[in-house]
Amino acid sequence: MATLHETAAYWFARLHAPDFSEQDRQRFTAWYNETPAQAQAYELISAIWQASEIATSQSGRTVAVSPALLTRRGVLAGVSALMLGAFAVLPDPAEATIRATRTGQQMTFAASPSMTVLLDSDSSVAVHGRPRTLALLYGQIQVNCRGDDTRNGIDLEQWHACLPSGSFNMFRSPLKNTLTVLSGTAVLSCAGMASPCGLRAGERATILPDGRLSIDHPLIDDVMAWRSGRLAFRNTPLSEAVEEMNRYSTTKILVQDSAANLRISGFYHFGQNAAFAHLLENVLPVRATFGKEITIVKL
Repeated sequence: MATLHETAAYWFARLHAPDFSEQDRQRFTAWYNETPAQAQAYELISAIWQASEIATSQSGRTVAVSPALLTRRGVLAGVSALMLGAFAVLPDPAEATIRATRTGQQMTFAASPSMTVLLDSDSSVAVHGRPRTLALLYGQIQVNCRGDDTRNGIDLEQWHACLPSGSFNMFRSPLKNTLTVLSGTAVLSCAGMASPCGLRAGERATILPDGRLSIDHPLIDDVMAWRSGRLAFRNTPLSEAVEEMNRYSTTKILVQDSAANLRISGFYHFGQNAAFAHLLENVLPVRATFGKEITIVKL
């Protein structure tokens, strides 16, 4: 029987195959959303593969991996090799660990003498030993850094944030990635940028799936609402709001395409998806169908 990470590697290969179909996409989505462990396994495989490309490129060898050229056998072989020595890339076991939380669980730990991390529900990070760097794989974290240590940082796919001192909130999902500076300063960079982007307290950097970067000044109470058991939405697409709510509940909500772009605003208590679905019926033109999962469709 295939292990969880072997199955995740299979799906990584399928999603990048030239004959990937809509039926494949539906089957993958169902598998990905079935359990947090499966979602985290896929995010880890993706992060390892991306890190291997970066590491290989930085070693002086030219690497150009085209998604259309990835094959199931090639990816499985490559990921298997990476998993056997995965922490040579992310890096070896003596220098790194993977920290993950289950749905409804939060965890606080010291990533280094100068970096403390609060890991939110259904979230995972790779903690590197040298330099003092985290790689956010999925979910949300708050990082507190002290001592003006320029070795502190967070990796987010191809992006790196230097966090010498201060407090920071970071969120990663398939829809967007964000870094909010609660106090202190941060420097965000990636390969190909003309110059690094400096961030000051109160600023948020949002990285979209197509690589676009935008800077705004959010309400900090909104960003940190999760610390008090709530999530804040401001004219947020329903698909994005549900993506966040699902990290806190074992009963998942599925939003049909017809309702995905409806917008909601306000503060909502998380961990109670059934109550949230009933509330949606009162504030939006939608109907909720309750079963093993909750399905939301537009009226």
